[in-house]
Formats: sequence, structure tokens, C-alpha cells
Amino acid sequence: MKKLFVFLPLLLLVASAAGSTVTAALKKGQNKHGFRLIEKRFVKEVNAECYLFEHMKSGARLLKIASDDPNKTFSIAFKTVPESDCGTPHIMEHSVLNGSKNFPVKSPFEVLYKGSLNTFLNAMTGSYITIYPVASMNDKDYFNLMHVYLDAVFNPLIYDDPRILKQEGWHYELMHVDSALEYKGVVYNEMKGAFSNPRRVLGYHVDKNLFPDNPFGFSSGGYPPAIPTLTHDDFLNYHRRYYHPDNSYILLYGNADLEKELAFIDKEYLSRYEKQESGISFPVQKPFKELKKVEAFYAVPEESSTEDQTYLSLNWVTGLSTDRATYMAFDILTDVLVNQESGPVRLALQEAGIGKEVNAYVDENKQSYLNITVQNANPEDSDKFLNIVTQTLKKTVKNGLDKKALEGTINRLEFRLREGDDAQKGLTYNFQAISGWFFADDPFLSLEYEKPLAVVKQSMKNDYLEKVIQKHLIDNTHALLLTLSPKPGLEAEVNKLTVEELAQHKASLSQEALEAIAKETSELIEYQKREDSPEALETIPLLSLSDINPEVQWYEVAESETDGTPTLHHETFTNNVVYVDLYFDARVLPDALIPYGALLSEVLGSLNTEQYDFGDLDNELNIHTGGFNTNLRTYLENRNDDNMIPKFVVSSKSMTNKVDKMFELIEEILNNTKYSDRDRLKDVLTRHQSRLDSQVKQNGFGYTRTRLLSYFSKNGAFNEKVGGIDYYWFVTGLVDEFDGKADEVIANLSKAATLLFNKDNLIAACTSEKKQFPAFSKGLKHLTKSLPDNEVRFVDWSFDPKPANEGMLSASKVQYVLKGYDFKKLGYEWNGKMRVLNKVLSSDWLQNQIRVIGGAYGGFSSFSNSGQVYFASYRDPNLKETLDNYDNTPEYLNSFDADERDMTRYIIGTIAQLDRPLTPSQKGDAAARYFFEKTSRSDLQKDRAAILTTSAQDIRDMEKMVTDILSQNAYCVYGNESKIKEEKDLFKKIVTLSK
Repeated sequence: MKKLFVFLPLLLLVASAAGSTVTAALKKGQNKHGFRLIEKRFVKEVNAECYLFEHMKSGARLLKIASDDPNKTFSIAFKTVPESDCGTPHIMEHSVLNGSKNFPVKSPFEVLYKGSLNTFLNAMTGSYITIYPVASMNDKDYFNLMHVYLDAVFNPLIYDDPRILKQEGWHYELMHVDSALEYKGVVYNEMKGAFSNPRRVLGYHVDKNLFPDNPFGFSSGGYPPAIPTLTHDDFLNYHRRYYHPDNSYILLYGNADLEKELAFIDKEYLSRYEKQESGISFPVQKPFKELKKVEAFYAVPEESSTEDQTYLSLNWVTGLSTDRATYMAFDILTDVLVNQESGPVRLALQEAGIGKEVNAYVDENKQSYLNITVQNANPEDSDKFLNIVTQTLKKTVKNGLDKKALEGTINRLEFRLREGDDAQKGLTYNFQAISGWFFADDPFLSLEYEKPLAVVKQSMKNDYLEKVIQKHLIDNTHALLLTLSPKPGLEAEVNKLTVEELAQHKASLSQEALEAIAKETSELIEYQKREDSPEALETIPLLSLSDINPEVQWYEVAESETDGTPTLHHETFTNNVVYVDLYFDARVLPDALIPYGALLSEVLGSLNTEQYDFGDLDNELNIHTGGFNTNLRTYLENRNDDNMIPKFVVSSKSMTNKVDKMFELIEEILNNTKYSDRDRLKDVLTRHQSRLDSQVKQNGFGYTRTRLLSYFSKNGAFNEKVGGIDYYWFVTGLVDEFDGKADEVIANLSKAATLLFNKDNLIAACTSEKKQFPAFSKGLKHLTKSLPDNEVRFVDWSFDPKPANEGMLSASKVQYVLKGYDFKKLGYEWNGKMRVLNKVLSSDWLQNQIRVIGGAYGGFSSFSNSGQVYFASYRDPNLKETLDNYDNTPEYLNSFDADERDMTRYIIGTIAQLDRPLTPSQKGDAAARYFFEKTSRSDLQKDRAAILTTSAQDIRDMEKMVTDILSQNAYCVYGNESKIKEEKDLFKKIVTLSK
């Protein structure tokens, strides 16, 4: 879990009386239901009383954050030390959720996903932790979730059923004695997909080389070639050692009754265990005597150009994460030195022409490290990269950090810490507490950020940060320079070795052994197809429909005008933060300028303006606002694809006393940006292209989905132009030919800005308390007076979506297979019952066929009230087989037979996806969306009523619609070059994504 545990927002709720009859009387040292109170402390950073316990009999640790938040959170975490690259911690995380003593179904997790009111339900593996968090706003549901998760981790069926490891981890698959032997398994394929991302490969080699004598040097997720070395005995022994209560860390958050929580956890689980003093710890890697230099490779498709495709990475181990001031200092320094527009390291590398983009982060393990990575570079630049960074750091220490940049970064950090704009606060505080809890046995160490923040704030007056740079970077020899270069055909080489390895193993087996593997394969598939018995399913606790709130969550805006500008206000508590969204209609752009609208959203705020150069502008935004962002969003009025309303959205936020300054900066950016500064524009475009290039390699699912939707909807066609593969190619072309096209690019950006930023083309929105609205209105009036007031003319865009059925070639080890269409184009109308259909297909049919049996990381569907439907697989080893599974969906629906209990589960799970906790800004966004789409409260209530009355017959009745959708045969696949070429007859066109 890279960068998982960071300083996160402050809770903005009144301190709770949760379990007040217990908590008010509790004293330090007192025992309650087997738990001894170690520490009772009001933590102002979370604005709640906190109670730290130890369970005396079992040794388990427990922290209760007694907030008044109704979104209750339970989690149990374990220190999980990776002992090899075979991914045991990750495979264990998957496996314990596949049935337990009290809940003997194949996957309690999936049953809960189908039918719980959870607001969060997941499990995660990091480099030193495995954590199982759940959250719910329903008390009964909360305790149900807690029960199932505690049983999963302490009483899993892995000891009785070896098929669980085979399914979730890895197994030999042999369909027939004469078939080729293969490796299969959910985690095996998940990690093949993960390692298709060069960034994941980079991180693997960084960890391996920074911590060669330390567990942090192993991949806790699993390195694909090593995963098949995991034995069943080693797997079980891992659980015995690490999944004992005395290695557990339990967090309770929210307004649930503490006495009830403690009593349940003690009686049902912890009282049955004795301390075993496992003493799980993390050794410290000895520092290097000198910087280490390493070269490694990642795969790109055959015949790909390798120019400007290398990653250069410089890393320093910076000390123990328990030194919170130093950790926070580096969190700040990554921005001041590198990530900011005017960061000295960024500018020095840019001037030297090394790479196209650079970023930095600090990774929080027991020993944290700082990483600076340049992408789109070349191998021969490696030493020069090192020298430039080193010399720039020395120069910075000698001359001092830019105090203005430092002030802005610290202010932005403090704004983020205090804002509290986070819906899953329990999860947030859990992640925040873990570092101190795991490495110093003190969750408050990393939960309370005020002390380290005060230290770094003093750096404005002293040379604290310069000394940190000198000590931990310049003088530090525990460092690594890694060069990760592209290697065309590497994936084919690896696949060939794997095939040869399996062939040799098969050749070494007797006929009897081969028949045994074939039999095991058949039995595993039958096991995966088998449905849980009604008796087993009844062990999973289930709410009733009466537990569901029959009323929808509803957020609305008050409409008004501010100096002639339509204004929307969503009133809610925001703790003195004012959220502003300026919606400029993008229909003023002619077809040719549509992608320039997206490009404009990327460059605004990064270019020089009349009053500021880009670095000063960045500092001013950091000092006076909580953020400035621009993006394109689409809304479908009355849920109709023909009524698309695209908006260019300018978003910012500030404290009330800085609203005027926020609007002043927005005005400067919108009216006075210098698009004609060719050198700066080229730098920004080059970096943007580099980020897109990285995203295309990382986000196969997202780009495939956008591409597919462009086949059959105007909304999809628009999004493809402004954020899909077409947009990636557009930006790449501009960068490649910039010197010859600069004037054209400048003219088109200027024209797009002129058309968009027009007073009569604006609707302004504010999310705040009522008392803050006048400050917003005042700032808005000043802004609109500066905007031109020209006639607005909308363009009738000429979108003509048609299925292209493309196979997009990549170096990915897996596929993303998507198929779908627009049911409204086939004469069907939206019905809220389709949400239940989607839950049935995603959590049952596709989950089983694509993930459990097919070995993909995920299989699911999406039905939108706009008409758009898609079936999708994620990190999928298959291609044609997945398309065949989609096409078999009507047969599944035709024979669908769910009893009342099953339908209740599907309905509850559907409602859970709608009833989510939202932050103030998210509530404002939802209210604005309802306004633009003309969605009424009664529309949502009608959908909810339809969901609550859905029957098994309703699901069967939608079989014809699904048949008609699938028969349109519109699909798109992103995946492995060899796999797609093997199935080339499936595609109308095979596409190479990048150079």
C-alpha cells in the first residue's frame, strides 16, 4: 500500500456521547469485558474522546474513537511480514474471506456485498499490514459485518478446504491430460495485471534494492513468477503465526455503544484465546556505505520505440516513520522541491531536458524513503539525473528554500488537515493511526498531527528543513539510483519461459499424476460452479426490508441571480470553508475545438499570467485557497443522451475570510493567462503528454470503458475526445509537432477560452452555510464584471457513434474485456429495477463466471439511467471466453430463480450503493447534478420504490432486453499483444496505443 498512510483530514463532528454510560465512568487501568483501559484521551485532531484498550487474555489491542458520526467503522489489522515474493499476505487476505466456521459459505464477503447496507466493505494488503475494514450507518448491519469479519480472520475454512488456496492463490490447471498445463488463480492473475504497469515494476525494484536484508524488500502482493512457489503448508503456517489476537489491532469508530462492542468482541472471539507473545517485529535495514546503482527492465510491445520511455528513480531511506516531524517535513519537501510548478529540482531537470515529467513522494514504512522519479527519459541520462538533483539540493541548502513556496505548501497541508472533507472518517483515522501503533505501540503518535505541524511551521523562521535535506539526502549514502528501461518483447520472453517451465514440469509427471491434476481441475471448477446451500446462506446475517429507510437521500440547490448570473447554493455545514464551482457551457466550442477544451482545463493555473509567473501563481493559490481545479463534466438532461450538457468547470475552495482573494486569483487565471508563452506552454504540454502516456499504461479498464461508450453514445463520443485514447493521440501529436504547430495551438487555446469564459455562458454554484453566501456573492460580482458579455451560440456537434470493435495492443499481461450498448436506442426505458438486475449480474453471475471460475480479478456490469450498459472484466487472463460468458447471460436470466431471502439480499445490496455518506462538497456536486439533469426528488423516490419491490420475475423479464443489448455485438478489448493477435478475427481493427 504505497502512500497509504498519510496525514489526512480533521473530523468535524461534535465530540460524542457514544456509549456514554460506559465511557463517562471508565478510568485508566479499569477492566471492561476483558479489556483494560490503557489510555483515555481527548484528541482534538479528531475532535473526539479516544480509548485505548488491551484485551488481557488474548493480547489484542483496541482503539475506540468515540465520535458522534453515524457512519460506524470497525476494522481489524495484523502486522503481516512478507517472508518471500510469493505474496502470502495478499493471498491470505483473499482466502480468509472464503468461508469460516460460523459462516460456511464459499464467500461470505460476496454474500455481504450482495445484501448489506455497508458504506465500506473491503480488505487490503500493504507492505507491512493486512487490514479488514467495514463501515455502516445501520447499527444492526454494523454488528453483523463485525461478526462476519472477525470469524473470517480467526476461524477461516482454509485449514479444511485446500481448494481455497488453489482458487485465490494459484493452482495447476489441466483441462485434459493432453492439454497444456497452466497456472491459474485470482491473485496470480491480479498481480500479473498489476505488474503490467511500469510503475509497479519500478516500485518492486526500488523496494528490492533499498531493503535487501529486510522484509520490505519482498512484494507482499506477490511477484507473479514467485507466486507458484507458495506451498499449502507454508500458507497455513503463515496464518497460525500472524492471525492471532496478540498480533491484532482493532479500531472502533463512530456512535455505536462501546459497552456492546466490547462485550461482543470479548464473548464471541477474544476470550477464547491466550496470549502467545508472537513478538512480530520489523527489522531495520542497515544503511549502505555508498549509493547503489541498479538497471532493470519493463515490457513494451514488440517493435515499440524505446526512445524517451525510461524511468529514472532516485531514492533515499530517510529514517524511522515514528519521527513524525521528519516524515511531515519530507511530505512538504516533496512538493516544495519537486511537485510544485516552480520546484527547483523540477526546473533544473526541465532545463537540462531530462525526461518529460518528474514527481516525488515519501513512502511510509518503518523506515520511510523519499522517491524522485523522472519518466519519459533515456538510460544514458541516469548519471546526469543524479548529478543535477544532487547539485540542486546543495544549492537549495546553501541559498535556502523559497519561503513563499514553503508558506504556500504548509498552508495547503494545514488546510487539508483541518478541512475534514472526507466521508469515510473512521477508515481515514485508522490508516493515520496505524504507523504509530505498529511501530511505536502508540496510535496517538501518528493520529495527533499538531506537534509535528508546529515543528515544520517553525521552518519558516529557521533552517530546519535545509538541515533535513543536508542530513537525510545530501549526506545520506543509504540511497538508490534505479534505471528502468523498456524492453520490447520482454513479455513474450517471460511467457515463453513460463510455458517451457510448465511443459517441463508436465513432462516430468506420470500419467497417473497428470490424471490427478486433470481431476483436481475438474473438481475445482465444479466447486466454483456449485451454489451454497440454503442452510449455509442462512448463517449469514441479513437485514430485513423494514431496516431500510424508505426515503431517498436528497440534496437540492436554491436558485437565484447574482448580478444577472444564475446562481445555485447548496446550504450545508462546511466548517467555514466555501466551495465554488463555475459552470461554463462547452457547447460554445466548435467540433475542432472540443479537445482544446480539455487541453485548456489542463494548462489553466500552470501558465504565466499578466500579474504572476507560474511559480508565484502556484504559491498564491497554495497560500489563499484549498485548491484550484478545472475539468470537463457532462450532464444528460432528463437522462437522455440527445440532451447532453457538457460543462467546463472551474472549482476552488477557501476559508470565508479569503473568498475575495480566491475570486481575484480565479479572475486572473481566466482573463489573463498568457497562452502565447511558447516555452512555458511547451513544457506544460510535454508534461501533460507524459502523464497521459503513463495513465494509458496503467488504466486499461478506464480507457477501454471510455472507448466502448464512444461506440454507441454521444456522451461517450464526447468523453473519448476529451479524455480517451483519441485525446491521448491528440495531445501526443501536438507535442511531437509543437515547434511547427505552436501558433495554431496558442490560437486555439485562446479561442476556446474566449468562447467559454463569457458572463452569459456561466452558471455559478456555491456549497456553504447560509452565513457564508454573501462572501461568495460579493466575490462572484467582481468576477463577472471582468468577463466579456457576448452573445452565446451553441454548436450542434456532429457525433456519429458506431461500434468499432477494437483490440488495443499493450504490454499488459492480462485483458480488460468490455461489451455493451444503449438500451434506450433499442426502445427500452429506464426502470429502477435495473439497479437490482445490475446487482444480480455483478455479484452473482459475472462474479462467479469471470472471477471465480475464469480467474480474473473482477467481473461486473453497469446499467445507467442514461441507457448505457456495459459488461466488464478486470485483469482478465481470458478474452474470447469472457465474451462468451457475457453472451450466456440471457440463459442465466431465463433460469434465474431467487427466493424471498435472496431477493431481499439483492435489494439491500442495491440500496447500499445508493445510500452513501457524502462530504459537504460531494453533497453540493450531487445537488448541482440533479439541477442540470432535471432530476427531481420524486424521480429518485420512484427509482427507490421500484428497487424495493423488485421480484425474481422482474429479473427474468429483463432477459430480452439483455439479449438485445448483447446482440448488438459492440465490444472493446485492451490487453496482451500476443493474446489479441491470437484472437484477431474477433476485431474489426487492432490498435497500437503508443509509440
